[in-house]
Amino acid sequence: MSIETSGKTARKNLFGWIGRIWQAFWMVCGIAIIAYVTSSITSVMTVTQMNNQTEVVADLQGKLVGVRTGSVAEAYLQSRSVATVPFDHLSDSVEALINDEISAVVADAPVLEYYTHSHPDAPLEVAGSIFSRDKYGFAFPQGSSLVKPASVAIIGAHETGGLGKLKSKYFGFQP
Repeated sequence: MSIETSGKTARKNLFGWIGRIWQAFWMVCGIAIIAYVTSSITSVMTVTQMNNQTEVVADLQGKLVGVRTGSVAEAYLQSRSVATVPFDHLSDSVEALINDEISAVVADAPVLEYYTHSHPDAPLEVAGSIFSRDKYGFAFPQGSSLVKPASVAIIGAHETGGLGKLKSKYFGFQP
C-alpha cells in the first residue's frame, strides 16, 4: 500500500490572508507565553537552590541549632520545638557550625553581626530576618546622675550620625 499526497488540505482558510496573520500572531504569543512561564519557573527554582538559607523559624525545624546557654534565643527556639545545642561561647558554636555539627547559630543580631564583621575570614554570614525583636538598654543604679547625660549623648549621636559611624565600625554597615 502506498499513499500519495499533494500537500494541499481540503479545509480552506476562512478569513484569507487576515486569518493567516491572525494565526501567526497567536502562535507567536503562545510561544512567548510558554517561554516566559518556563523561564520564570527556572529562575525561581535556581534562586531557591542558590539561597538555601534560613529565613524563618520554621526553616530550623528538624535541625540542630546552636544557641548561647540560658539565652533568650534558647528559650524562644525551645518554645517553638526547635532542637537546640547550648554553648557557653559564641566562638564554640561557630566552630561547631563550621564542622557541620549544627545547622545554624541563633543569637542576638548585633552579636552575630559583630562576630561576622570582626572575623571576615570565617565562612559565615548573617542570614534571614530577625525572629523576635527585643530592645537593648543601659542599666544605671536608681537615681544615678549618669542617666540624663547618657540619654542626651545617645540622642545627640543619633542626630549627628555618630550611631551610623559606630554601626559601620563594629558591624560593617554603611551609614
